[in-house]
Amino acid sequence: MSERSNQRTGVGPCMNGGKPFCYHDQGVKEAAKPRKPMSNGSLTPYSKLDAVLEEHAKSMQRVLGTEFVGEYLQGSLAIGDFDLTSDVDFIVVTREDLSEREVVEVQATHRRMYDQDNLWVKRLEYSFFPTPVLQQPSSPYTDAGVPAQSEELWYFDNGSPTIQRSDHDNTLVVRWTVREMGVTVLGPNPATLIDPVPADELRKEIGNTLVGWGQELLQDPGRYKNRFYQSYLVLNFCRMLHDLSEGKVSSKLAGLKWAKSNLDPQWIPLIDYCWKERQDTSISTHQPADHAIYQQTLQFVGYAVERAKDYEIPGS
Repeated sequence: MSERSNQRTGVGPCMNGGKPFCYHDQGVKEAAKPRKPMSNGSLTPYSKLDAVLEEHAKSMQRVLGTEFVGEYLQGSLAIGDFDLTSDVDFIVVTREDLSEREVVEVQATHRRMYDQDNLWVKRLEYSFFPTPVLQQPSSPYTDAGVPAQSEELWYFDNGSPTIQRSDHDNTLVVRWTVREMGVTVLGPNPATLIDPVPADELRKEIGNTLVGWGQELLQDPGRYKNRFYQSYLVLNFCRMLHDLSEGKVSSKLAGLKWAKSNLDPQWIPLIDYCWKERQDTSISTHQPADHAIYQQTLQFVGYAVERAKDYEIPGS
């Protein structure tokens, strides 16, 4: 299950079947220090996943030729706390948008991998970022907390065999994560491809997302009423509040620890419950929510929305 919403929250969930320089100027960009592969040289803690990612990147490079720029892990594989309920999030950077022929070839390549007898190939979630789009800032919500009109990218949702258009990854959160923490599967340092994202611009996007997505969620709570989301929402809103405070993207565990120390203590039992639930790898969107817990989850979302509304960006 993808951890984003159809409304491009930047850090929220997407329900399957339901849902931001030029390359030749790479030497001009200020270099960040993205997270390196693990000390043993692997990309992830899972050797079979490493093999899938390396095969995928080489296949895309072979199909796209000189249009291929690089492939970079983002999400929890870059930030930390990846577990067996997480998506395998990454982006593929290209020189330009995919042509019709390239879309057909990319679809066929993805399908061949998807049909393999390997659990990881059903967990891949990724967008194709043309470098001209990557260099332009884009956010999922306006200052008024309503969905923005962002450019859609070619995208494979988690568990989907079919390519589609989506602005799922076209956010500052994704740009910041890839530039500052991304793991290179194949290609140049991502800091040479993406401009730095100022902390206050990141805060602005996160605050707008907290309000916009939170209000949408409260207006249509039935859509997320299942066991997976009743915990996911609490942990993700903890993380967003933490990221709003810090001006950087963090893991769910970091957000949880911050929330327990900085939010109203009345929420600690709910946060602890949701973290414990998250450790159960059998947790699923197909399992029913606990009605009482889900009502608490919605109350916590409302609390987070109000905190975001009250937050003042430093220097604003």
